[in-house]
Parts: sequence; structure tokens; C-alpha cells
Amino acid sequence: MIKNQYELEQEAIRIAKDAQEEFLSHGMDVYDYMHQSCDGHECVIYTYKAIELCQQCDTDDGEEQLHEIGYEAATFNEYATKLAYATLFNACIFAFDSLDGNLCGE
Repeated sequence: MIKNQYELEQEAIRIAKDAQEEFLSHGMDVYDYMHQSCDGHECVIYTYKAIELCQQCDTDDGEEQLHEIGYEAATFNEYATKLAYATLFNACIFAFDSLDGNLCGE
């Protein structure tokens, strides 16, 4: 479970490094890999873990992403899981962009 901002950032770095390795080994799209990893992450699929992430981490980027796409949740639980996904995915993108040897320019 991700219980604070540091753990969120460390998990995002792990996912970004895994995405980079999948690209180098198998040619998999890094953003698709990160999307799949975030979409199936325990802090996204379990509502109480999503709520914990949202309470303990900076969700500004995730909130902005949901606002930009016009997302409106029907329930609090639904919003928490979508916000947890958006927050984790944005953290992964930031972590990937910060990796040495970023693959986007290749």
C-alpha cells in the first residue's frame, strides 16, 4: 500500500524502470506498460487503498488530469479510484521522463 508521497514516488520510479526494461527487451510501448501497471495496481483496484493514497499523497496533478478530460464520478469511491490511478500514472510519467537515457528522443 502507498502510504505517503515518498512511497508514491518510489513506486512510480519502479514502474518507470520496469517500463524502460520492457521497451529495451521486448519493444513494448512504455506508456502502455505504465498504463497497464497503474490500472491494475492495488492502490487503484482496492477502494480503501485508493482513498489512503488520495489522503496521504499530493493529488494535484491527478485532479488536473481528471478535470481536463471532464471526468465526473457517480460516487465517492469511483472518484477515489480514478484519482488514485491518475495520480500514480502522472507520477510514473514524471519518473520516466527523469530517468537517464530517456527513450522518448530515440
